Amino acid sequence: MKNRWVAITLLLVIFSIALLIRIQYINTTIIPKPIVADARQYVIYGHNLIRHGIYSKENADNPAPDSFRSPGYPMFIALAFFLGGDQGYYPIVIITQVVFSSLMVLLIYYMGTLFIRSYYAFIAATLVALSPHLISISSYILTETFFSFFLLASVTCFVIALQKKRTVLFLSAALMFGYTYLLNETVLFIPFLFVAISFLWFKTTLKRFKENKLLHKLIMFLFIFALFPGGWTIRNHITLSPDAPTGASRAISTLSHGAYPGFIYKDPQYKYFAYREDPMQPEFGSSFQSFRNILWGRFKENPLRYIRWYILEKPYYLWSWNILQGQGDIYIYPVTTSLYLSNYSANLTRELIKYLHPFCLVFALVGVILMFIAGRKYKDKENVIDIFVFPFIICIYYTAIYTISAPWPRYSVPLRPELYLCSVWCFQILVERIIKR
Repeated sequence: MKNRWVAITLLLVIFSIALLIRIQYINTTIIPKPIVADARQYVIYGHNLIRHGIYSKENADNPAPDSFRSPGYPMFIALAFFLGGDQGYYPIVIITQVVFSSLMVLLIYYMGTLFIRSYYAFIAATLVALSPHLISISSYILTETFFSFFLLASVTCFVIALQKKRTVLFLSAALMFGYTYLLNETVLFIPFLFVAISFLWFKTTLKRFKENKLLHKLIMFLFIFALFPGGWTIRNHITLSPDAPTGASRAISTLSHGAYPGFIYKDPQYKYFAYREDPMQPEFGSSFQSFRNILWGRFKENPLRYIRWYILEKPYYLWSWNILQGQGDIYIYPVTTSLYLSNYSANLTRELIKYLHPFCLVFALVGVILMFIAGRKYKDKENVIDIFVFPFIICIYYTAIYTISAPWPRYSVPLRPELYLCSVWCFQILVERIIKR
């Protein structure tokens, strides 16, 4: 009992530190133009929802509906407009993101205790609390903080449901994954992967699935989740005109943006923005067929360069520290000043996490191999839930997704909690094996 209260106290301390750092960050950081580019579109979507009842990125009195952006985040911005009006919506959004970003400390600790020792779970929670990327991203009106929190919450809810085998928990996991899909439609295949893993990875017989009705609950989970992408698809089919901007067109454009080796077309001065120089870009990103034909033609001219780009370089860029499209380092939109630029102690934590980042990546990569080795330990046991599989699946899945499309480091920021958990799990396994020998 004493150890339990010590753990609770320490966890609350880490959570409080995370919350205070994020509050201090938004109070000291100045973003000269916070509502630009993607942020501006999200705000317009939210404004149109609350003022016109139309989901559109057009800044007009009579906007035409579209599906260019996923609706989950604009729905929240619309709620912020409803509660705070044109003047008060911004602090509502930022404060909510600060709270969600801090709550990930509790979620990552809880999930960690399901498969690693509590003191290692504290390490993962501390990394989440001090991560400068997670702190910085919470100050922007961008989807990353919401996506990071709800993805982690969805995974946590699913593994708890898998352990407890309660219908209400599977229902909660389905709803969580459903909203996470509305934040980022790349989530579409994750629930199906998780259910497949429940059959293939866990050494549980189909007979046992039927005995405890787990099979029925997993089917219900998938059915409830499928209502979200199904409903969004039906809405788009019914309300959108043929020429309306869609998420599919944005996805194809992103594919083309990531198809330049080294992010360069010809002139290095356009690095990271190679699509601005490419005269074939409008056609390159116009349809999947055009993208495939142009990419295949360029691949045949220099196949080794493109193989190296897609197999090695793109995953490296995705998980690298520096935000490439933006101010750089941990910043997306430029800042005049920030907590890390004005406070020595805060900047020291940034330097520490930056120093640890390559080690986290190496441990996570080694952990992918150890994951399969550790899984074999339970090959003759039924109903063994290898919880450590799920954070790895998230990291592997998104590495594949963004390697195919555009590997901007900004896209990996929401995955930092899962990355830290994977690396700490591997670190624990290696330490325990060294001590044992």
